[in-house]
Amino acid sequence: MKKPLQYSQRVKKLFSALKKGTEKPKKVSYDDIIEAMIFAALCEECTESAAKSAMRKIQSHFVDFNDLRVARTEEIAGIIGGDISIAENKSAKITSLLNAVFQKYDSLITENLIGTGKKGTREILEKLSGMTPFVRNFVYLTALNGHAVPLTSKMIQYLKTYNLVDEQWDDDQIESFIEKQVSASEAYTFYTIIRHDSELANPKAGQILPNDKKATKTKP
Repeated sequence: MKKPLQYSQRVKKLFSALKKGTEKPKKVSYDDIIEAMIFAALCEECTESAAKSAMRKIQSHFVDFNDLRVARTEEIAGIIGGDISIAENKSAKITSLLNAVFQKYDSLITENLIGTGKKGTREILEKLSGMTPFVRNFVYLTALNGHAVPLTSKMIQYLKTYNLVDEQWDDDQIESFIEKQVSASEAYTFYTIIRHDSELANPKAGQILPNDKKATKTKP
């Protein structure tokens, strides 16, 4: 097991190398927390391009997000199934999140959430039924301009595989550690670049950090 400082050095080395020769990604910012929440739920376990396609279909089919909230999961799954492999699971998660917000505020008006401030909103998000750390952090980063780094399960496995974090750490420890390595202004860039590399068949991390690469492979 390495010391935290050694992991920190490896994370910064990888991030710096991956940024070279790459145009800084334009940060996505959502005016609507609900929209950010739905998109995050869609893209947590699939590519962002697939999630964008599914999101367009949702917005085209349903009158508004309240219409989506009361829809049957089978109906939603039928609409997004061409883009999302686990469509029924995602449909159930989306309606669970929307209903959790509605039950708390009797509406999906996002001002109710924003009015509590960043810290208060993050605490509220954590307690919503169906919420996951990835969705919470994605919303916090893109809709509230907060300091957070959303991590998919594939990204977490990637961090362990390339010896960027201690494999014995749980997801909360990994999340906390990574956020300390990345400034708020670089959080979205880190998320985008690391996510992209983690989804490649042959991640560039293997060439950047060849000596300490583990024998295990990232999960497909």
